Amino acid sequence: MFSTLIATWMTVVYKPLYNLVVFTYNLTPGPSFGLTVLGLALLIRFLLLYFTLQGYKHDKMLAEVKPQIAKIEHDDRLSPKDKLQKIGNITKPLGISPFASSVPLFSQLLFLGVLYQIIQVGLTPSGFSNLYSFIGHPSSFNTDFLGFNMARPSLILAMVAVFLLFLERLWEYTEKKDVLRTSFSQIWDPLIWPAGSLILLLVLPSAKAIFLITSVAFSLTIKSIVHLTRR
Repeated sequence: MFSTLIATWMTVVYKPLYNLVVFTYNLTPGPSFGLTVLGLALLIRFLLLYFTLQGYKHDKMLAEVKPQIAKIEHDDRLSPKDKLQKIGNITKPLGISPFASSVPLFSQLLFLGVLYQIIQVGLTPSGFSNLYSFIGHPSSFNTDFLGFNMARPSLILAMVAVFLLFLERLWEYTEKKDVLRTSFSQIWDPLIWPAGSLILLLVLPSAKAIFLITSVAFSLTIKSIVHLTRR
C-alpha cells in the first residue's frame, strides 16, 4: 500500500509540478531557479485569487455576526452539539465555508512540499527521468538568485519572510481585536506563526523563503486593495 501511495504521489502530484517548474525555468532569463520560484508563487496566488477574496469576504461576514456567536459559545446551558447547531444556523445562510479559506493554504503547502523534493532530487540529471518527453532538459540548474543559493538556507531571506508574515498576522490580529481570546494560540497568534516559520526556514532551502516572501507580499497587496475599495 505504501508503494502505491508513493507511485500515486509521483504520478499525480510530483511529476506534473516538477515539469511545470522545469518548463518555467527554461523560460526565465538566465535561466534562474529563483525567478522560477517567484513566478510560480505569483501564478499560484493569481489562480487562487477567487478563494482568497472569498476568505476576506467571509471574515467580514463573521466579524458582523461575531457577537451572536460569542454569546452562544459562552452559554453554559447549551451542550457542545447545540452550540455547533446554533452557530451553524447563523453562518450557513451567509454561505460561509471554511473550504474557501483553506484552499489557498493547502495548495501552497502542497507546492512547497513538492519544491523541497525537487531541490533534493530534481535539480540533477538523475532526476530528469521524471520529465515529460516534450519538456526540454536543462544543461544545469542555476540556483543563484540575488546573491543567495536557492538550494541552501539563508538567514537573511528567512528573516525577511518572517517579518512579512508577522505583519500579515498582526494585521489580521488587530482587525479582530474585539474577538475574545482565551487560548495561548489565540493570544500569541501573531508571534507563533512567524516563530515556527523561522525555525523551519533556517534549515530548509532558501527557495522556500522566496516563495513565502512572494506569497505574503501578494496577500498584503491584495488585502490593501480590498480595504481601499471598502472605504
